[in-house]
Amino acid sequence: MINLRGSILLVFIGMLLPIVMSCAEMKSWISPKNSVQTSAPVKDFSQTSSQTPAQAANPAKKHMEAGEYQKAIDVYNVEYQKHPHDLSLAREYVKSIENIASAADKALDKKDFASAGRNYDVLLKNYAHFKGFDKELSFNSIYLNEKLSYCKKAIFKQGFQEYRKGNLSEAIELWQDLLVLDPQNTDIKKALRTAKLQQKNLQEKE
Repeated sequence: MINLRGSILLVFIGMLLPIVMSCAEMKSWISPKNSVQTSAPVKDFSQTSSQTPAQAANPAKKHMEAGEYQKAIDVYNVEYQKHPHDLSLAREYVKSIENIASAADKALDKKDFASAGRNYDVLLKNYAHFKGFDKELSFNSIYLNEKLSYCKKAIFKQGFQEYRKGNLSEAIELWQDLLVLDPQNTDIKKALRTAKLQQKNLQEKE
């Protein structure tokens, strides 16, 4: 009888042993230690700082320094359209526009009509983009039109003066500058063709 009970006990223990081992393995799989090791690190975005609109327009300053005024205005205009109420950006934009106007005025004082005309022309072509702060500017579209018109007439006159002196290269250069400002000027196109033809004939005779 005792042997029979012992046999039954051994069989019962043999049945429980695999179950106990299986539970132990499952516990090791879900242990906190293993879950921490396999979890991906969480990025902290709280310290990420975004640029302000004025900072985003910083490339415009480099264009200004290089004298690339149209490119500078393009950058400012894109940012200003996104953030029309950003005062810092507006101040930077206005300051750059005034600097272009100042460069044009200085060139005009030095009788560098081509440079002055190009700068006035850039401002005039982009004047519609200045809506919203145009009253803060020291000039308006009428002023730009008058200055640009004066520069065109001055370049036209300079070109004919050089042409009469026989300085064909100088005349051609001046009239080419004028065509950049006034591409539809048929009189200058004719004068330019005549000057180039005469220059070619003189070169062939040499």
